Amino acid sequence: MEFNRKNTEKEFRERIVGLSGVFGPSGFEDEVANLIKEHLKGVDYEISSDVMGNLIFHKKGKGKTKVLISAHMDEIGLIIRHIDSKGFLWVDTLGGIAPQQFFGKHVIIRTEEGKHIDGIINSLHPGRPDRCHTMPESVHEFFIEVGADSKQDVIDMGIEVGNAVSIDYPVIFLGNHRIGGKALDDRAFVFILEELVKLLDDKDNIPDFYAVFSVQEEVGARGAIVAASNIQPDIAIALDMSLATDIPGVPDAECVNALGEGASIKVMDKLGTGIGGLLSNREVVSQMKKTAKENNIPYCIEAYAAGATDASFMQTLNGGIKAGGLQTPMRYVHSYEVADVRDVVATLELLYRYVLSLSE
Repeated sequence: MEFNRKNTEKEFRERIVGLSGVFGPSGFEDEVANLIKEHLKGVDYEISSDVMGNLIFHKKGKGKTKVLISAHMDEIGLIIRHIDSKGFLWVDTLGGIAPQQFFGKHVIIRTEEGKHIDGIINSLHPGRPDRCHTMPESVHEFFIEVGADSKQDVIDMGIEVGNAVSIDYPVIFLGNHRIGGKALDDRAFVFILEELVKLLDDKDNIPDFYAVFSVQEEVGARGAIVAASNIQPDIAIALDMSLATDIPGVPDAECVNALGEGASIKVMDKLGTGIGGLLSNREVVSQMKKTAKENNIPYCIEAYAAGATDASFMQTLNGGIKAGGLQTPMRYVHSYEVADVRDVVATLELLYRYVLSLSE
């Protein structure tokens, strides 16, 4: 299989609807993993999973370098912490999500048996006569309505404390090139990694390649830490979103990236606190930039002292790993996320060409 920009864009538009829509809050990624296995049925890889739930595709190439590429399967979400006597559900967060994302949203609760149940999340003061004039500071000011009259009604539906909840944003196509949806962070990159697996399927002259569809990134990259500790790669690249700040009210001096700029090569993240975060390996960054220029692939740079990815946590494992990140600019992180399809295609092309370059 060879890379084709037009075909890649078509495939992305077709598959992202299912990838975005599938249920997968942190710690509950099994439906995502099953969909990936369906998409990659028939590839000639060693396929495995570990105790955390990471889904790993391994292809032994001829190169000596061991390369791990990760894309996380999980999305930010909620978890039920209490069911009250009137049948309302009270929740806590799974990952970084702000209260302003909760008002009047459609949510999906998954029961232990795998049944999906619709609900609506709202605040203690959603409207007249006692309007909410200030933003609630805590998720504890919100509850979920599932149409129950009592706690027993909720139990009879199969809902219980500990069930995960996904906030539903259906995929929409905006204009000629943009897409909005739930969990584009990181399902757009799940698509990219799926495509990379297929592109390398018939290649022999490649590095020792591990595609890791990781779990629990949104709550501390727990899956990637375990996978990288077990695999012990020479190079680890995390696929994730980069902030597109080209929106009203953001001054030029605070711009990170913009939609339509192409792939985003990460230089640093979360270094503002001096604790954790990533300074990408300089060789990795240089090789990615060189590859982009040689193949006329549009790219930008992310140097942003906030956020973190799987790479931020893998870099210091096993005595040190050459780590970096390849990203796509996105607006409205952890909300109704928006990406440019052309940037997704550019990110896949740069990733593919970069991996091939490691065998030269």
